[in-house]
Amino acid sequence: MQAGTQLKSAGSTPYDVSLPEAGLDWERVGPLFERYSIKLLGTVDGHWADCFQRVVAATPRLSRFRLDIPGCGISFTCRSTDGPVQVMAVLKILEEFLAAVNQEACVPPARVEPRPAPRSALAAAGKPR
Repeated sequence: MQAGTQLKSAGSTPYDVSLPEAGLDWERVGPLFERYSIKLLGTVDGHWADCFQRVVAATPRLSRFRLDIPGCGISFTCRSTDGPVQVMAVLKILEEFLAAVNQEACVPPARVEPRPAPRSALAAAGKPR
């Protein structure tokens, strides 16, 4: 288990994944782009990661963010011509994204109670009333 990663069952502890005050790393990935990565603080487990993927799937503009579960971090790319203001704007979007994932992860799974079949359906199936 990686440092900073805690395994908790869904619903037992509120998720509070956030960004640290400092620690943004970057690397050049070709002449046009740079990749930024940052370690996450808080509980990152399988349930949280599933919620991360659901939120990304529902909001295509968030697909630039890549979750690194073993490293407990997130990476994203920006154009190499983007300055600090643009990178900070992406970090603000990331903070809001993390808050949405935390909220999703804290919602207990819906319990679907089986409904009894209507009497007419039972009769149609040849079952006595």
